[in-house]
Amino acid sequence: MGKKSGPLIMTQDIGKLRMPFLVWMVFISTLVSCVGGTNFLGYNISGYGWVVPLIAAILLLLRNPGQFRFPLSIWFPWVFMVLFYQIFAEAQHSFQRSVMILCPLIIGVAISKFRLDEHDLEFFFKLCRLMALSLIVLVLAKTRVFLTGVLPFTTGLAPEVMTAAILCIIFATKYAFGTKRDLGIWAALAVIPVIAVTRMGMIASAISLPFTLAPLILKKRILFAVVIIIIGINMFYTERIQRKMFYSGEGTIREARWDNPDFATSGRRVIWDSLWKDIEESPWFGHGANSSEEVVSSIAPGLTHPHNDWLRLIHDYGYTGAAVFCLTIIAQLTHMWTRAHRATGHNRNLFYAGASSMLIFGLFMFSDNIILYASFFGNLQFTILGLAYGSYQPRAENLQSAKPGRKLRVRW
Repeated sequence: MGKKSGPLIMTQDIGKLRMPFLVWMVFISTLVSCVGGTNFLGYNISGYGWVVPLIAAILLLLRNPGQFRFPLSIWFPWVFMVLFYQIFAEAQHSFQRSVMILCPLIIGVAISKFRLDEHDLEFFFKLCRLMALSLIVLVLAKTRVFLTGVLPFTTGLAPEVMTAAILCIIFATKYAFGTKRDLGIWAALAVIPVIAVTRMGMIASAISLPFTLAPLILKKRILFAVVIIIIGINMFYTERIQRKMFYSGEGTIREARWDNPDFATSGRRVIWDSLWKDIEESPWFGHGANSSEEVVSSIAPGLTHPHNDWLRLIHDYGYTGAAVFCLTIIAQLTHMWTRAHRATGHNRNLFYAGASSMLIFGLFMFSDNIILYASFFGNLQFTILGLAYGSYQPRAENLQSAKPGRKLRVRW
């Protein structure tokens, strides 16, 4: 018999894929949330972006509560603190905020129940490339660059910027392992925060490559860092960035500091100062779940978040709660980084990407509400974590060291 035709082989390959439905749901809901701007049954469409996957994940765990490989014990102290504070919460919307905080974790635990092979994980990265292309097209369409050929001074593309950041981490990791074409995808995604004129987004996306935890050689790290700094300095003095950085519309890099009255903080300075005054009254244990929202609303009607999640955690849960969360992030990063050294193939890429995402996540927390943006960052981030743990297999040498007739036990 002759060789099988290309289309037939492709059809058979797709038929063998075992990508969990929950993963598909996270991809679709993230993109739909980025589209935004539409209300359905009285709720913003981005709200469904985290609610629907969360419900699916809970049902999946209830149907079969065991067999997940996610190291949930790392997160027990933080989960306990969120639930404990919620019991005594008095602030409005506290229950919703608590659920949003835990949403990505629940999704990650549910996804870790699936055991995917190299072929399936390869398809996952293909979906990431398709998602990156869709996101780029969406940003260009929203900014109408296709029609005007001019970048706007304001965009409101925070959701797209955060999604671009987590995708940048994925492709930076892929490039570190020799997939050269993914460098172009990373560069295209890194342009999105430039288009959106989001300062932290530009920094986070830019450093995702030179500071990736994947084994990228030092010379390349230095080269990319130098190129990024040169490009960044030149961009700083463009009209769009100058108007974003200074109320007067012009200034130098030395003048881009917090104590400069001309430095544009978008109202953050007033909000953060008020929150710090509240923190002094109860520094160690905070004022309760979501109590920061009431303070922000009283200062700036119409706003609900302080645009600084570390400050939010200190205000709501005190230094104790913020420390627990910080240590949890560090422990999760370390756990994944350790597993990455033992993993192989695409599974290794996922572990390095997941570990790197913790760095970018913590950086975003200094100037945004990423801890609540499950629809744009968290769900996809913990999808990576869940797939990594669910698909993890020890190296061949570890398997060979097991005695014949004995079942190899892998500690988690």
